[in-house]
Amino acid sequence: MNWIRGISLRFVVLFVLWTLPVACYVAIGAFAIYQTGWFYKIVWLLPGMWGTAWLIGKIWKPPKVHRSFSGKPLSAPDFWTPLDSSAIQIVEEYRREVQNIDSETIMDFNRYIRDAQILAERLAKHYHNRTRDEFFHPLTLVEILAVIHLAAEDLEQWVLESIPGSDLATIGQIKRLPKVVNALDVVQKVVYVGSAVLNPAKMLAYPLWRKSANVTVELQNELIRGFYQRFLRQLGYYLIEMYSGRLRSGSRLYRSKFSEMADVAHEFDRGDTSIDDLADLSTTIAVMGQVNAGKSSLVNSLLHNQVAVTNVLPETRSVTRHQYTVPGSNNQVTLLDTPGYDEADVSRYQLAEIQKAAKTADIILLVMAANSSARDADRQMLDEVAAVYEQDRKLKPPAVIVVLTHIDLLRPVREWDPPYDWRQPHALKEESMASAVQYARELFGDKVSGYACVYTGTEHPIDSGTLDDVVSQMVAHLDHGHGAAILKAFYRKLSDDRFKTLKNQVFRLLKTVR
Repeated sequence: MNWIRGISLRFVVLFVLWTLPVACYVAIGAFAIYQTGWFYKIVWLLPGMWGTAWLIGKIWKPPKVHRSFSGKPLSAPDFWTPLDSSAIQIVEEYRREVQNIDSETIMDFNRYIRDAQILAERLAKHYHNRTRDEFFHPLTLVEILAVIHLAAEDLEQWVLESIPGSDLATIGQIKRLPKVVNALDVVQKVVYVGSAVLNPAKMLAYPLWRKSANVTVELQNELIRGFYQRFLRQLGYYLIEMYSGRLRSGSRLYRSKFSEMADVAHEFDRGDTSIDDLADLSTTIAVMGQVNAGKSSLVNSLLHNQVAVTNVLPETRSVTRHQYTVPGSNNQVTLLDTPGYDEADVSRYQLAEIQKAAKTADIILLVMAANSSARDADRQMLDEVAAVYEQDRKLKPPAVIVVLTHIDLLRPVREWDPPYDWRQPHALKEESMASAVQYARELFGDKVSGYACVYTGTEHPIDSGTLDDVVSQMVAHLDHGHGAAILKAFYRKLSDDRFKTLKNQVFRLLKTVR
């Protein structure tokens, strides 16, 4: 037989030694049951189970290829930009489109290269609008090698952890696996026909038995598809990282800066690691707003009236820094107090200061007077912030939190009985606060991530929880701020190390030539 030729003599001998005792036990057991008279009572057990398996297989359809063992979809870590997050859909669409793969095609390494090339082309069009012939043009050799290394390393870890015997089976043995499966199928047929000599009625159940036997093949193919779907997900993740520019300095630096942060939202569950535990995270919160909006009062209240100016923001004349510890956490952030701008006109100087602060900020507290409807300058300021990050799309835009001050001047003006809950309004003052927030929502839409209402004036005693609303919003957006901060720090380091790396490369090349 052809299937015997593909199997070594050693395998045949070992297979016979393993299966012969089992076959003897089966034969002796069947004879013993026959002698007791129970044989004909339980002989229908196997056909009954096979029939049930066949029926379940008919009713419970196998999942589509793109859903088989695909696990959770690709998710965006906190440091990804909106451009990166939108690229996820491209990866997921290709995973759904990918053709079927089985035990025969899993060993076709050209298949891996072809799918990687197609996925890279689609992402190149998303990031750089490059044609098929140019999708490699904006990339460096280091970036391409880093994608291969990172995706292969992740897949290697998954195989070691999830597939039994993956560190024992050789490629030659895996290639022979389909032939072994065919050989076992022939042996099963011989055993079944041989057992039918004692009970000819079993031949009637043969079609059902054959249907149920296919379950093993289906499970095998499901595992293979699961492996390939995992490969596509890992590849897609690192292709996005490559086109974003974060692999420019190689896989080692990338792993040291981003691996833990990516693991939190992406692939592996490693204990209780959280973004708060990561090093080199210094979140910057910029406080912006119009003149007389209550910006300075908010800064003073956050700092407990101890305005400790540390220094002036580089390249600015009036943006001051303060160190601030967010209540209820160990996160120390840098608080930027920016100059106020006018509703009548935002000067060129003010715009320059705002743009520099915005590029530094990971979170923006946009302070507005709740009793004022003049918002044109604030809208212009948000447009300028958006323009800054539109020009540098590799950075993550800051989360914007609108902080409404002067809530004591909302109707009814003479009423002051805090605390107030504007999210579930019952009193008239709370309804006025909710209306002010709704007005801002209609003006700014999705440009703003959160809202808070505070009182920092001097007309009334300040309640101990007056800043709870804005602090809770800051805490809720800290992960976003950390993600934006680590991206800025990473690209800053790349820029600082660029000439140093080039100098070392030239020096090593000269030593090699010598």
